[in-house]
Amino acid sequence: MTTESSATPEAVPPTAPTIGDYSYPDFYRAMLERERMQVAKDEVRWTEKHREPERAVDVLLNFGCNVRQTPHLMRDAVAILETLKVDFAAVAGQQFCCGKPYSNAKFSDAARSVVEASVKRMASYRPTRAIQWCSACEMQFHDIVIPEVGIEFQSDGFAAYLVERLDEMGSDVPWKRDVRIKAVVHGHLGEHVVRDAHPPIVMELLRRIPGVEVVRYADTPALQICDNAGIKIRNIGSSEYRAVQGDLESYLSEHGADTLVTMYHSCTRELSKFASDSLRINHYVAVLARALGVEQPDRFSEYWRLGDPAKVVAASRRNWESWGWTEPEAYALAHKYFVPSYVEAPECPCNGACSRTGAAWLSANKIERGTALPVIDPFTQKVAQRDLV
Repeated sequence: MTTESSATPEAVPPTAPTIGDYSYPDFYRAMLERERMQVAKDEVRWTEKHREPERAVDVLLNFGCNVRQTPHLMRDAVAILETLKVDFAAVAGQQFCCGKPYSNAKFSDAARSVVEASVKRMASYRPTRAIQWCSACEMQFHDIVIPEVGIEFQSDGFAAYLVERLDEMGSDVPWKRDVRIKAVVHGHLGEHVVRDAHPPIVMELLRRIPGVEVVRYADTPALQICDNAGIKIRNIGSSEYRAVQGDLESYLSEHGADTLVTMYHSCTRELSKFASDSLRINHYVAVLARALGVEQPDRFSEYWRLGDPAKVVAASRRNWESWGWTEPEAYALAHKYFVPSYVEAPECPCNGACSRTGAAWLSANKIERGTALPVIDPFTQKVAQRDLV
């Protein structure tokens, strides 16, 4: 007979997944590894390990977790705020996670616990305003933090804050050059009320940048491949890659545009893989940074286009050496994160298993119990078999 103390609560059936069933350690580690392949230690102008701030700031820029995979955008954002004379501090990483990866897997209690801890760390800066770089963070603040947790500071999206700051400065904005592009703007409408509000805000920002012509919001079936995570793109072959690229080039040409402007770092990371001479793909922050003369090099796109681990290791040497990594470690990570699975990808010991654009490591994937999965050792490149029973 089953006693009451040993019975399984109805709310938690025996087959319900737990946090241990998801690859969260790989998820967070992938962000850090990619970041450090692309940025040297002395280039980091944000805090990833919380410590009690020495003073209060007017603005706290919260990058969240995922943008660390494209840290040139973080460097652009910091340089922009410095140029616009904002009193700010910037934070990033797991200690400032909004909990969205847990919300996505329906771990509501864990998500709330994570975001509550992050909000406390943000509050220690005593900001008047916290600016959320990441749309996932914005959504979490909208859905959980403001109605349930509560905050003592105003929370806004980055684009909206930049529009406000540019208007405040007026003729004092130190523009350095016109950015002559004809832009269509890519977003993700219909997913959340927060994201639905972003396109008009970003378009308003772009219209304030000298030389930019905003053509329209991007609406084409070719962009259905962008799932804001890269999971779809990681499985495509060369023929599908070229077909998507051709469709995007044709779409821009038909509308008299030359640049696809993205609003989210994940879209920028994944769609930039399709860039060509006739298909420019830029995040709106990179466009603004260029106009202010502070744009930082896009090393993700640079390394991705190299497509050869040895070349990536050579190009990124200053970065990974600054973090104390060895060349074999850097080589393994270059192969893991910067080798396409299409367009003449170099052969490798794992027969391409670790060359799927890194997207398998960019989300907390559910582990199928009882299945032996290939595990790539990032520091030896050897494929091991791990029985997950």
